[in-house]
Amino acid sequence: MRMFAGALVFASAIALASSAPHTRSGGEIMQRFHVGLADPDCRKPSARWRSHYAHVAEHLADQDETALAVFGYVLDEVREAGLPSEFALIPFVESRYRADARSTGGPAGLWQFTAGTARRHGMSVHGKVDDRLSVVASTRAAVRYLNRLHAMFGQDWRQTAMAYNAGEGALRASRRKGAARLSGITRSYPLKLHAIACLFDQHADNPRWQRAIERQVPRLVPRRLPAATRDLRAWAIAQGLDADFVIALNPGWHPGARDALVPIGTDAGRTAPDEAN
Repeated sequence: MRMFAGALVFASAIALASSAPHTRSGGEIMQRFHVGLADPDCRKPSARWRSHYAHVAEHLADQDETALAVFGYVLDEVREAGLPSEFALIPFVESRYRADARSTGGPAGLWQFTAGTARRHGMSVHGKVDDRLSVVASTRAAVRYLNRLHAMFGQDWRQTAMAYNAGEGALRASRRKGAARLSGITRSYPLKLHAIACLFDQHADNPRWQRAIERQVPRLVPRRLPAATRDLRAWAIAQGLDADFVIALNPGWHPGARDALVPIGTDAGRTAPDEAN
């Protein structure tokens, strides 16, 4: 594959905010993505899934979308956990990288957790509170779960991806002699992730896409807000941030929520000592 020219805890977010540039190009994000791939060989990607997910590259190139910045944040979290870059592609398959996505069957958010699964992973889902719609909370839970699966299945990224889709119990059961095979959806899951990775490689020869992807986007970090915050838009304006952008990044935010995903580079990208509790 051609080379393209946050952390889970708030303490790490503070360090990142104080040391990293405020923005980065899509090319930088893609370079980091490439370096972390478990399988960079694109000689035999799935033609079916490459065609099915052809929209992904254009979605990242769309300057009106938050996807590139959020992808950069998720990739940072995945790589900081020592996991392969392929796992940062899961939200493309699950939700088209839309934090506000809801499926008719009940799953919601960037990672499409069901309510029951979300609760098992420490998220709140009740009344008007739905942590699945929080990029910070859902990504933290997903990375923690993927880390556990990755260790459980011998650091095999393909087995890990299938276990994420079907559940660890289903994958273990399928390995037993005479057990039912995994569904086609689950067996194709790593093929989908690999096809998307290879789409990025394919677009390296597209000058229009390269120009679009090279734009600067904010680096994003989790921020713990003051306990008295009741209006995220008003808070963002007071910090000198693009309020519409902050709202788009945090569709699950509600009065009383303490965590938000914000750009670094201003006071809004740091956690003050009196806001740590």
